[in-house]
Amino acid sequence: MEKLQALLDKRAKLIKDWQSLLNDSEDGLNAEAKAKSDKMYADIEGLDAQIEALRKAQDFEAKLNEPMRKPLNGEPVAKDIKLDEYKNAFEAFVRGAVLTPEYKAVLNTGVGEEGGYIVPEEYQKTIIQKMFELSNTRAISNVITTKSLRNIPVGGELPNFAWVEENGAYGETSTNFTQKQLAAWKLGGIIKVSEELLQDSFINLESYLAGLIAKGLADAESQAFAVGDGTSKPKGYMSLDATVTLSTTDSITADELIDIYYALKDGYTQKATWRMNRATMKAIRKLKDGNSNYIYSPGLTQGERDTILGRNVELDPYVATLGAGNKCICFGDFSYYQIGDRGNIEIQKLSELYAGSGQIGFKVKKRVDAKPTLEEAFVIVKNADS
Repeated sequence: MEKLQALLDKRAKLIKDWQSLLNDSEDGLNAEAKAKSDKMYADIEGLDAQIEALRKAQDFEAKLNEPMRKPLNGEPVAKDIKLDEYKNAFEAFVRGAVLTPEYKAVLNTGVGEEGGYIVPEEYQKTIIQKMFELSNTRAISNVITTKSLRNIPVGGELPNFAWVEENGAYGETSTNFTQKQLAAWKLGGIIKVSEELLQDSFINLESYLAGLIAKGLADAESQAFAVGDGTSKPKGYMSLDATVTLSTTDSITADELIDIYYALKDGYTQKATWRMNRATMKAIRKLKDGNSNYIYSPGLTQGERDTILGRNVELDPYVATLGAGNKCICFGDFSYYQIGDRGNIEIQKLSELYAGSGQIGFKVKKRVDAKPTLEEAFVIVKNADS
């Protein structure tokens, strides 16, 4: 994409200028230089956001085109009903049109467990795509769809193999597997839309609602995927115990980043990703190694990602910032963070509840669970307590 490469080139030049400003002020920034530095970094962050959005769109498109990839969701209607018929009936339902007997019959094939209508496959795919674009954790984790409770096998002891002499006996190893279960926590809320908007034929209401639904779901999911405690919600990756403690209460050094990298076992580093918030990333962007080279490397071409010590960086605003006792960084292989979407998204229309204020409510429900499946695949970093 030409647009992406242009943004990458623009950011690379801006980062180089910003780093030059920092290098020229080794003894500290005066007020004017600090204001200039802050402005340049704000521009860099703006470009970061645009680049990340384009990259996510590319990544999601690539995932959809993977061979033998399973659908994102199952069929929402009976097999003898054409999907186009259900889609048309669903759009009429959302718009508030008078439903014909034929539309009512079609919609009744997609009634959810709580009386809401299951969204059409194409519509759900649009919502899921927007959620991938909004959620950094979904984009790098292992995501599956299920219709029931799913037990995930987790490896136990490794087999103990050895060299065997001719006609010698083979050693035996009992490899046990534990299991972790994906439940189906309910996530949902109510979107209120004015009656005028529903009646405006020039508004693409389906797309408008899809964006609102995706943002609401992604915001709630992302927080739980990061710091959820596993009680009535997913268990976040930052809920794991800290394995590395930094030497200070509010900072990090280049040497400590190297220690974190090597604290993760070899089998996981090749696919590992750094997770932190923007404030922590800004601090790390200023760190240099022993040869005065910056530790942080911005991606310069479409195929390159921003990296720390050669591994990708993904921002998460729900990870705590640098501070006393805070778990502020995760470095791990997110193929061992499992997200399970249960069934389909459902929408229930609330025509009377908000009628007094000239609005129509749409109650949205989705079921999902997530959790780390292998703790050793993650290194959780915290600042010293004091």
